[in-house]
Amino acid sequence: MENELRRDYFLDRFVIIAVGRAKRPNDYVHIGSVEADTGRGCFFCPGSENQTPPEISRLEEDGKWIMRVFPNKFPAVSPEDGPDTGIMMPAYGRHEVVVESPEHGKTVADLSIERIVSLLKVYSGRVEAMLADPKIEYVMVFKNHGRAAGASLAHTHTQIISLPVVPNLVREEVEAAGRYHQERGTCPLCDAWVKEMNGPRRVWEDDYAAVFTPYASRNPFESWIMPKRHIKALNELDADERKSLASGLKLVLSKLKAGLNDPPYNMYLHVSPGEDDLHMHFEVLPRLSTWAGFELGSGIIINTMAPETAAEFLREK
Repeated sequence: MENELRRDYFLDRFVIIAVGRAKRPNDYVHIGSVEADTGRGCFFCPGSENQTPPEISRLEEDGKWIMRVFPNKFPAVSPEDGPDTGIMMPAYGRHEVVVESPEHGKTVADLSIERIVSLLKVYSGRVEAMLADPKIEYVMVFKNHGRAAGASLAHTHTQIISLPVVPNLVREEVEAAGRYHQERGTCPLCDAWVKEMNGPRRVWEDDYAAVFTPYASRNPFESWIMPKRHIKALNELDADERKSLASGLKLVLSKLKAGLNDPPYNMYLHVSPGEDDLHMHFEVLPRLSTWAGFELGSGIIINTMAPETAAEFLREK
């Protein structure tokens, strides 16, 4: 196969799959920091609860917390409102942190499927609480794992930010999905998972969820995890679907950790804003390549790992 210029399933987004510059999966094994992170002085660890802003909620087991939620000490948004001038408005919203485990050094990949189910419930609860504010248009759930992915603290955590606007990328997905539905009468992401489960980019599936490496993957080992049923938000998931999504997330993150030495990655959740119609899905993007002048100047990403090769690696037992 020669180098290919691939278009996204439904967005006007292009990627060059540069097979001529391809590496083997083992060439992407992450080389971590020389100095081990001991967790000394970490204010996300048990015993340091007074070092964080006042707690919003927690999950407990045997009298000890297993997950905590609290406001971000250094928020990107704030609950102060003000006038909108057309080119400037207050960055209104809330910025929260979900600490997913009390154990320093553990990651989401190390959590049991049942714990990840609980984590999805925590996400859903916080999203619904934030959306109760009539000024909020969208809530973004995202995770930065590793310094190269933007994490300033090593202790595993997720961030949740509510916004008075719908992010451009989400709006672009909603509008493109609407055009796709108008032309074909179907959802582009429903069509995508059905197609991929019968092809070389299939990673895993059960009755309720599907995992695959997208056709126009932007990053090596990029993976999408989604419910098979057309669902717009986390609160629409039933118990079986939540467990399947948790299983898919654990599979991908565990394989990255074990097979590539725990590389940095970004993970985020896209849901449907308001009354719009977007198939909810998680995207996991390992940060194993650098976007340079061509990518920044053109908006076209060069990916040296074919998603077919990445899927084969992620499928391995």
